[in-house]
Amino acid sequence: MFPIIPLQDGVTPQVSSGPLAIGVVVAYFAVVIGIGVYFYRKSRESTADFWIAGGSIPLWVQVFAVLSVTASAGSFFGYGGFAYAFGAAFGELVLVAVAGGGLFMMIFIAAPIRRSGVYTVPDYLKRRYQSSNVRLVAAVIFTIASWAYLIPQMTAGGITIDFVVPQLSYEAGVMAGAIVFALYVSLGGMWAVTWTDFFQGIVMFLLTLLPVPIVWLQLGVTGTLNQAMAVDPGFGSTKAPGLMHLGLGLVWILAFLALPQMGQRVLASDSDRTARRSFMYMNVLYVFSFTLSIFWVAGAAKVLEPNLANADYFYYEVLSSYFGPLVQGLGAAGLLSAVMSTTDALLVALSASISHDIPHSLDIELSERQETLLGSGITWVGALTAAVIAFNPPAIIGLMTTLVAGGAASGLFPALAIGTWWKRGNSHGALASMITGFLSYGILLFGNVMPVPYTEALVAIPLGLLTYIGVSLATRRPTGDELAGFQEFHSHDTFVESQQADD
Repeated sequence: MFPIIPLQDGVTPQVSSGPLAIGVVVAYFAVVIGIGVYFYRKSRESTADFWIAGGSIPLWVQVFAVLSVTASAGSFFGYGGFAYAFGAAFGELVLVAVAGGGLFMMIFIAAPIRRSGVYTVPDYLKRRYQSSNVRLVAAVIFTIASWAYLIPQMTAGGITIDFVVPQLSYEAGVMAGAIVFALYVSLGGMWAVTWTDFFQGIVMFLLTLLPVPIVWLQLGVTGTLNQAMAVDPGFGSTKAPGLMHLGLGLVWILAFLALPQMGQRVLASDSDRTARRSFMYMNVLYVFSFTLSIFWVAGAAKVLEPNLANADYFYYEVLSSYFGPLVQGLGAAGLLSAVMSTTDALLVALSASISHDIPHSLDIELSERQETLLGSGITWVGALTAAVIAFNPPAIIGLMTTLVAGGAASGLFPALAIGTWWKRGNSHGALASMITGFLSYGILLFGNVMPVPYTEALVAIPLGLLTYIGVSLATRRPTGDELAGFQEFHSHDTFVESQQADD
């Protein structure tokens, strides 16, 4: 079903666990839970507060909040894991593709979504196409993608806690992380998510860079790469098949526009200008920090231990070799930041899809209190069920996130990204493309049809795009009423009002 990437013999980094390292992690958990408790009342003031923090988050907060959501476990673990398993050039390829997706979001999607004034991306699509059916199908895809994307995040949380507290089993670490994540999200909603993500983005940026100076002092700037390539001649290049490069590159450039956590982050911005600029500044920090991690931290791990049981342990290998318990605990906090920052946004997107979008699409009326209570419950169900699957994860973290991103891009990219700018697109084309793209991706993935792993999106995304264009052109033009949302998203008056409010 999911291809497992074979790694080496099974060496796991050893940590000098003790009260200091454990205390750092416990204190970190206490802080994020405290933030959830602090924002409990504010998150209950309205559904807008629970889902998008009232759409009032300023640029200086959004930059690091967007960084933390983008730099999830798939980045913190994934890029170095890719470099360790497939070569640094492969890890850098995926990094550049994600950064390209961030630029696409900044240029094409962030401002129109923010101008829509809605709480969720499925609701945005409903406004664009004036169709509850479009919203329902989009909400179902968002629900599946959000939940599946939680699995690699829970996996990373379990790895981190297991590293710092080896007395616990990996499974206990996964469950402990799931409980903490669900607790502060269900308490504080998007307000808690935003402020934890802001602090976690800063922590993550600094701790991504933490091992680099020590690696340079110990192994040298060029010496690290030379020694890594002496251990593994393929480290400086890539061992992955050519089509796999193309498949992962396409997925991450386009999936950025369709991933549930990104839409929720955009909608929390205080203006369309903030939404755009937060992605611009985030990209600079993102590329800088993770390029250093790919080449030097993963390179040092290859030198120190060329036979890790799992490529995702590369960061821990460097920590355990060069640092004591305090820094190991801080490093674990950085890795937990990567896990939490995406997990919390995913939990918000998941609960919003089930308790906000799906009931509204089916004409089920819920009060604001009922909606937030249901959303809090869904947060717990989503976190705990994803944790159970993470007990036996199907692949390394970077590949799991790519699989889910491919499904999201295949199902949502045409209707969301193309539909935002192509006036002729209609609800018939949107529905057909979402169903065709998402189902074809699932059939290709679970049927093991493609000869090269992780290339399903090379078929599913173009198929969904052709379906969107073909069905839209074959059916009637959208009416004036149906284009009301489209015109509003691109209205000059709306843009000017937003700019003035921001200034």
